[in-house]
Amino acid sequence: MKNRIYLLIIIAGGILLLSNVAYTSLDKRKSRLKVKLDEVTSYMSVRDSMNLEVSKAAVAWHMDHIFLVINQIYQSLEQSKESDYENEFNMIRAYVFTFKTIPRGKATAPESVRPMENVDISTIQIHYRQALSTIDKFSNLSENKHLNHPVFGTMNRDKTIKFLTIHTEHHLKIIRDILKDN
Repeated sequence: MKNRIYLLIIIAGGILLLSNVAYTSLDKRKSRLKVKLDEVTSYMSVRDSMNLEVSKAAVAWHMDHIFLVINQIYQSLEQSKESDYENEFNMIRAYVFTFKTIPRGKATAPESVRPMENVDISTIQIHYRQALSTIDKFSNLSENKHLNHPVFGTMNRDKTIKFLTIHTEHHLKIIRDILKDN
């Protein structure tokens, strides 16, 4: 009997430890994404810069697109049914997650996350504040809330946050390249 109690205590401790590790890991992912968003906003003063050799869009478009994607994807996660989630292998996602890079010019943003042609500063600021608030809300979603992405397949909450971080870095690289020669 005494051994069973010890075993139960060890199992309960292990479960608490693992859940704490998962929570910490989620916090780290959210923190990495927030750091990237801070860099995005650091380009506010050069938002009108363009370099047609790099992108057809100005820095402001990339900034607002990043924020719109975060906000839109959160809504998709929020509306998903946990019971519908199935972990599936996706070769393209595996490549992107391994190398933490999205090849340029291979995809087009859906209409719902395309900013207006001339994005003004107040719109960017509103979408930025919403994105920051949205990142904090990811903790409120269960791990099996998911996104059905047309290229990367089905991703649960944690994989989605990783995708958002890689996607944000993808657009930050474009912004840096736009500004390189300016």
